[in-house]
Amino acid sequence: MLGAVRHILRFAALAAALAPAPAVADRALAETGGETLRLFAICTGRLSAKLEYQWLMGDPASDITETQRNSMADLLEAVAPDGSGTLVMTYRIDAKIAYRQLLERAAFAPDPADARWARARADAILAPCTAMLLA
Repeated sequence: MLGAVRHILRFAALAAALAPAPAVADRALAETGGETLRLFAICTGRLSAKLEYQWLMGDPASDITETQRNSMADLLEAVAPDGSGTLVMTYRIDAKIAYRQLLERAAFAPDPADARWARARADAILAPCTAMLLA
């Protein structure tokens, strides 16, 4: 079952990546600063992956992560111009998949050094996201 979900998510990410962004979204992104949108979307995806992982592992810190994810999603919604939905979902899904893979590697890698590296990398790339929420 989990394998099927992974394939569906990968297919969705590929389909979203291959879909052309509407011209309206392109103009709006140029006017509003696409990097902010991209950053908020990536952070939302990473926090979503962390939240789902915490739910699966029964981590009580999931409440904190859920609040962070919801706050980041609110920021994303605030900066997302009309017509940017496909692009936003592409960023979110790609980031979510990549971050989930890091978390799985940190938890299940047979090599302890590899697991430590994955944990450190996961922490390092999530830190700027949570720092934005605390600023």
